[in-house]
Amino acid sequence: MIMSLALAMALNMAAMKGDALDEARKGFNNCLIREHNESVKVKKSGSEFNELIQKACTAERQGYFDLLVKSERSYGSKQADAEKYANEEIQMMIDGTTSAFGENASNGGQLAEEK
Repeated sequence: MIMSLALAMALNMAAMKGDALDEARKGFNNCLIREHNESVKVKKSGSEFNELIQKACTAERQGYFDLLVKSERSYGSKQADAEKYANEEIQMMIDGTTSAFGENASNGGQLAEEK
């Protein structure tokens, strides 16, 4: 019984750790989505949006970056490798939002935030 309780507690703690990373990802993604939707609404140009989105959501970006690095380091990654991975993940999210803007700018399409 004690072993299964300890295992359950360990699994619960691991799930909570994963939740923090996922919540940070969602927070950053939803911030990017809000920037996208507002930019579509006010009809920003592609170049205006590209400049904006690269600098947007700094607090959310930093929080997600920090948790990504911490997560990668917990798997044994070197600091530089963990930071490189985090930057790549963040840039992929920005690129996805930029791509969506290119598709939605002309037709007024909006993205839905994650729950």
